[in-house]
Amino acid sequence: MAVYVEHLGTGERVAIDADTEYETFSVIKVPIMATVLEQVRQGTLKLDQRVPMRADQRRIPSGVLYALDPGLQPTVRDLLTLMTIISDNQATDALADLVGRENVTKHMAALGLAHTRIRFSDLDWDRQWLSFLDPSWKDAGGDKSVTFPFEKYPAAQVSEAFRRVIEETGLYFGRSTAREIGQLFAKMARGELVSKEASALMIDILKKQQVNDRLPRYLGDGIEIAHKTGDGQPWVANDAGIIWVKGQPIVIVVLAGHHRGSANELRTAEGRIAAVVAKHYGGDVDPAGLQ
Repeated sequence: MAVYVEHLGTGERVAIDADTEYETFSVIKVPIMATVLEQVRQGTLKLDQRVPMRADQRRIPSGVLYALDPGLQPTVRDLLTLMTIISDNQATDALADLVGRENVTKHMAALGLAHTRIRFSDLDWDRQWLSFLDPSWKDAGGDKSVTFPFEKYPAAQVSEAFRRVIEETGLYFGRSTAREIGQLFAKMARGELVSKEASALMIDILKKQQVNDRLPRYLGDGIEIAHKTGDGQPWVANDAGIIWVKGQPIVIVVLAGHHRGSANELRTAEGRIAAVVAKHYGGDVDPAGLQ
């Protein structure tokens, strides 16, 4: 587990294994979002631009778009929201295709985040996973992959195939370090990521996050949070974002990998990290988070 904490008012930091690369899973969607908004700033994309959804863009259930009829035309802003607050992987691949994954990596490098990168699509990942269960699915399109008969396989076998993709293949959804993800969120909190307006939009979207079983787990009502999770449970369960304690922004990033316990152990541990940090700076937290 890697941890990076930074109080942006005092400059205090905690960094534990913060420079080791980890699989980010959906935390990489924050760099994708920043790259989309950079292209909006440059004028090559528009937030109200419509993006037609095709049947072959469907992705194994994550979010909601896979369950809707092809032909829907969400805006770029809609896709950013779906990608972030419910981690919709169809929205993610659509946006990554639109801006170019290599451009996400280049944009992060230009910000000094040399270890933050994306190369493979969610479909690439799904094909490898499914082919460990049935080799005939290694070239499946998105419209076929969503029909995979998971019910025919024991849950332990499905989970083990998932682990093998993470740990044995070199294929990744995203890679970064806790420090670099923390630096990205720090730029956002300061209004320096892409632009003041873009940073504010990203924070507004991230505050709507609907998966709140990690960093927010023990935080009191007076603490605001904008964050993004990343899941490969039970092997990986990440969370990263900004909390505001007494109006002061504090960046917290926790990345986990090669876990062998339950997914709830990871979620609880990350919640306790946030609780300890918030309490240290005078925030109200659930006492259960300090046990």
